[in-house]
Amino acid sequence: MCFAAMLVDADHAPAELARHNLLAFGFVRHIDGMPFVDAKGMPVVVPIVGNSTMSDGEAMRLTTLAGAGIARLARWHVEPDIAAGLLVPLLEEFNPGDEEPTHAVYVGQGKHLPARVRAFLDFLAETVRL
Repeated sequence: MCFAAMLVDADHAPAELARHNLLAFGFVRHIDGMPFVDAKGMPVVVPIVGNSTMSDGEAMRLTTLAGAGIARLARWHVEPDIAAGLLVPLLEEFNPGDEEPTHAVYVGQGKHLPARVRAFLDFLAETVRL
């Protein structure tokens, strides 16, 4: 899902994003660009061209809130900002409905999972949903 800190003229089609500063992640993703579907439902990937690269979602969120560009972030990450009117969803009708798996990895000692780790994993399973 694409988000901007203010309403921009990017609500007509994904190709309109080429006129804007797009914020990128600096790590390998399973899709190289911003995935959308066109008006006919065919997949479209918009290359991310911009002046900023981030290494994590929170940095991307804060940069978007500062008005530095357009980002594609998970809705769960920015829902409070949308509700507060700080971020505006863009191009929702072109959202492909894609998902990226989230993995929680714990490299521990022995066979028993500490209670604090189990509590955290249970918290993630209950609260981090698309």
